[in-house]
Amino acid sequence: MLSLYQRLILGFLLLVALVGGLGMLVRHSFVHLSALDAQQQRADAAVGSLSQVQASIAREQVLAGHMAMAADRNLYQQLVAEGNVTDQGLVTAAQALATRPQAPSLQRLRESHIRLINRLNSAAPDTWERLAAETLRPQLDEIDQSISDDLRTLFANRTSLMADLDHQRFLLRARLIAASGASLITAIAISLVSIFFVILPIRRTAKTARLIGQGDLNQRVEWGYRDDLGDIATEMNRMAIRLRDLRETESGRRQMDQQLSDAVLQSIFEPVIVTDAKGHVLKLNQASTELLGKAATDRMALTNTPGGEKILNAVRNAVSMQRAMTGEGDATLLPMRIGSAQRSYRLRTSPMRDGDGKLLGAVTVLEDVTELQDIDRFKTRFLTVASEKLRDPLQRLRLAIYALTRGHAGELRPLQTDILEGASNEAEKLDDLMADLIEVSELDIGRREMKLERLRPLDVLDDAYHRFREQAREKKIEIIVKAFADISYVHADRRALRSILDNLLSNALRYTPAGGQIRLEATELKDGIQFVVQDSGRGIEAERLTTIFGRFTDNSGMGTGLGLALVRRLVETLGGQVSVESRLGQGTTFSFTLPVATTVPSRHQVEIG
Repeated sequence: MLSLYQRLILGFLLLVALVGGLGMLVRHSFVHLSALDAQQQRADAAVGSLSQVQASIAREQVLAGHMAMAADRNLYQQLVAEGNVTDQGLVTAAQALATRPQAPSLQRLRESHIRLINRLNSAAPDTWERLAAETLRPQLDEIDQSISDDLRTLFANRTSLMADLDHQRFLLRARLIAASGASLITAIAISLVSIFFVILPIRRTAKTARLIGQGDLNQRVEWGYRDDLGDIATEMNRMAIRLRDLRETESGRRQMDQQLSDAVLQSIFEPVIVTDAKGHVLKLNQASTELLGKAATDRMALTNTPGGEKILNAVRNAVSMQRAMTGEGDATLLPMRIGSAQRSYRLRTSPMRDGDGKLLGAVTVLEDVTELQDIDRFKTRFLTVASEKLRDPLQRLRLAIYALTRGHAGELRPLQTDILEGASNEAEKLDDLMADLIEVSELDIGRREMKLERLRPLDVLDDAYHRFREQAREKKIEIIVKAFADISYVHADRRALRSILDNLLSNALRYTPAGGQIRLEATELKDGIQFVVQDSGRGIEAERLTTIFGRFTDNSGMGTGLGLALVRRLVETLGGQVSVESRLGQGTTFSFTLPVATTVPSRHQVEIG
């Protein structure tokens, strides 16, 4: 069986041969027609030449008749001149008849005519009348009769020739038309065969390839010949088989991964909720179903479950900020009643991304912190009482140390002076600790009152910059303030906001080396203002990030351990949230959000006049 290329070449050669044969036939037909036209023209030329000779003989006869009645030199000259014309016509007619088969010979007539003209030329003028009457007219009549007979014969031959030429022309035209029709039919047949044996296999292959590309991997290209199309069909079938096997393997692997992830999710003791970017529930483990109820399994019913709105807010914040929301305090606490018991859960929400980093949704874990809250309340009461009871003795102790260092109890020796300076520094640290404890306890028990007012973020950052400018200059650290002057005002307590920034800036200056940089930024979000304190320090260990806002979590010994806990409590009291991002060697970024101050419309008096 011929291959695809051989079929294409064979069809091309057949078409070339067909066109070439038709061209040769047309050329031969036109050459033959030209030859027939030439024969007709020669026959017409012979008839015309002989007719001219006959007409010239007739004129000679008329002149000879006139000359027989009255001899005249003028008639003599005309007769001689006409005889020369006749002689020339006989020469021309003889040449035209020489190419005709079975044509009469004019040589004898020409010789007789020449003898007659020569005799006339040699005759005396007094014999012209007798010569014309007795010799010229009878011989011219004989010549005319012979020419008439020859002309009749020539006309008969011409009529037969014309009939034969017309018949040959008809045959040539019929053969040309038949050949053209046969060539057209043959070309159509070759085209149909080419379409059937060449184009249709290609179209079937293209259709099968399109179906395979659309995902139907059970399709196969049917072509059993060892040509290029056969190679293409073999490779496409092999590719489809590989893709099908890969898809089945990938599908099985994904199913196993899905089952494994579901098993892991269900085995987690704490309630876990997986949502998409819009807050629709994708997955729930058994613990979350028991906590929130079966209605929470519906994607649109999470808002109708206890605490559902708070969960959705945490998801929206994690998605909008695109980072984990792991804060602590009332803002992230979800109180739930289970039977007659009151439980508290802390929301920990993290964005969920695929392998390419595309945001898919969020994962929310509800951590039971009921016991931790009880312990925290106990610590708060204890610290409140302890700080209040220790404050007065501490103040008296500081006054005593101050009096001793001023020499009110007598002159001190150098060693005593050094001991008192150390005691004074430790007493000052203890006083700072008491102040932080009192402020935290006031926030916990609700004794701290917030004086909320409209504050411009740029002014707040500038004030913080000027408070720490000298300290940063001494450590050769650059502080950069970045905020637009026209962003919205915040609704906050000036003293609380100052305490928040002071604690964050103090930590940044403490852990940023000389030559480093600290950035103070304020940007407007959809529903609040975000403040950022970013340093280029050594960073924070990953294991400390989850507890960094707890109390007494500073292991460096350089602070009281209550600064970040105070920051968290102040931010949450102002209605915001605080978070941290850090990597070792890449610095730390603290950010917190505060609500936007609503614009109060003012009324102006209208002047009338």
